Amino acid sequence: MSAGSAAATAMALVAGGTCLLRYYAGSRAQDLTGQVVFVSAGLFSMIGLYQAIWWLDLAVHLIVMAVVTVLINDILVHRKGLTQRVSQAQQRNVTFVLLTYGSLAAVLWEVGEWVGYYLVSQEIGVGILDSMTDILAGILGILGAVYWISSSRKFQ
Repeated sequence: MSAGSAAATAMALVAGGTCLLRYYAGSRAQDLTGQVVFVSAGLFSMIGLYQAIWWLDLAVHLIVMAVVTVLINDILVHRKGLTQRVSQAQQRNVTFVLLTYGSLAAVLWEVGEWVGYYLVSQEIGVGILDSMTDILAGILGILGAVYWISSSRKFQ
């Protein structure tokens, strides 16, 4: 809280993401990678690094959305019993679901930034250009994660 309400809110979101990773991550490597990414994103906010390095926000959106997409896949594996061996039709469905949920997460993140700007702190950077570039960076991360997930699956 000493870093401000925006940083406290960011770290609360980080805590939620790290808890989901602890439970659903498909491997220790995915868990560790996700933990480092989420905590780093929160710390960058806390220390004001996004304002100091203009491109860092875009890089973080890309990487965090890739981690979130892999996490969504791990949740599907855990909750729906999805396996590494799938039919091509199942893979198309999974790809569509991952692209949809990942994109929804990217848009909700931006909505959250706008809400945070108006309700939490005006330190949070928002604007049409910021939001659109953040969403595009996030979608690139989502596409990369979906490609990685798809290429690691075996087809029946």
